[in-house]
Amino acid sequence: MRIISPAKINLSLSVGALRSDGYHQVDSFFHLISLHDVLTVHPASSFNFESSADLGISNEDNFVVRTVKAMTELHGKELPAIRLGLEKNIPHGAGLGGGSSNAAAAIFILSQLWNLPFDDPRHLQLAAQIGSDVPLFLAPTTASIMTGRGEILKESKDPILDLPLAIVKPAAAHSPTGAVYQAFDANPQPMHELSVWKNNLEKAAIEVSPKTAELLNWLRSQDEVELAQVAGSGCACWAQFDKRASYCKDTNRNEDQTVDLQLDLVRKAKNLGHWACLAHTVNSGIHEASVHG
Repeated sequence: MRIISPAKINLSLSVGALRSDGYHQVDSFFHLISLHDVLTVHPASSFNFESSADLGISNEDNFVVRTVKAMTELHGKELPAIRLGLEKNIPHGAGLGGGSSNAAAAIFILSQLWNLPFDDPRHLQLAAQIGSDVPLFLAPTTASIMTGRGEILKESKDPILDLPLAIVKPAAAHSPTGAVYQAFDANPQPMHELSVWKNNLEKAAIEVSPKTAELLNWLRSQDEVELAQVAGSGCACWAQFDKRASYCKDTNRNEDQTVDLQLDLVRKAKNLGHWACLAHTVNSGIHEASVHG
């Protein structure tokens, strides 16, 4: 079994004041995107987990293992006799929800193995305990509005199909979520309507990570970019392409040659030393990959 575990972007992120429970009010219009990790499941004599990437944490602290253990406690089960492999493609600590998506994928896998409904209300409660972003990956559509501390589904939205994006993570940047929220508390920004695609954590994120500020300014200077924002609390950024500018004439080549500006932007970002990829919004969330997928 191969399970697709997608990344997310916040098309609009509006953070409010610190609440009495120690969390911030967070309203978010999020969308899942084509960039994804893959979880593979194979029969084994006992439970085993391995990741293709060194995330700087022990397996016991990985969201996948924590979620598997929480699910066994919730349903009174033993640890499943499976070998669970995580193929990491989503950059770690980038604000793209990779770990949260992996946790939700673990819920999906055990729901399949144990013949349980994925949308069991108890799974949503468990997801919120694992992490504030985990419930959004259990949402019924790939585009929704979340509220609370980011864990309450307020409204499902129709997916925005195939919105072209570049995802770029600055080289050697580090943007701890806690530090970003501390910077936000020191200089809070007003909340905004989610109909406006904006991230009011941006000022705090670029204060904590100057490299994110440099990247964001560079993206916004590119002619083919219509909109660029920090992804969540950073340190990655996402850029929406101008659909009218997928290709252009290359004046440095023969007249009949064109350049794919989307690919060209990713190439330029990589040449600057950044991690970068093309992506697009999707209409399918966590799911089992087809045999040929």
